[in-house]
Amino acid sequence: MRASIPFTGDGMVFSPQQVKFEFLSYIKEFGGKPAEWCVGCADDAALALFDRHGVDPARDIWLWKPTLSKAAARIVFRYLTEQLHMPAADEGAGRCIYLFRRGLVENGVPMPARPGDA
Repeated sequence: MRASIPFTGDGMVFSPQQVKFEFLSYIKEFGGKPAEWCVGCADDAALALFDRHGVDPARDIWLWKPTLSKAAARIVFRYLTEQLHMPAADEGAGRCIYLFRRGLVENGVPMPARPGDA
């Protein structure tokens, strides 16, 4: 008997390899070292990004992907934090993995970090 895969959003879920590729492509596209980004896992990525971490959806650069399972998200989380030394935004629990970098640009002009940003 095959276990069903839980779906969220538009029904897409991603393997660890797909998420790694997409996240690394995103970092390359928007620039910076992995240490300048933050990564985390949550069951509700939008809540974690915008409420818990205060990511500004219009100003900050962010991305999240639902994975096949919490274990799959944890594989990506561990790769990014342990191999690439990306700071962890949280303890890494949940099956959605997210990535963000704050205050990079506005209208093509670099923006300073907001007060309270680490």
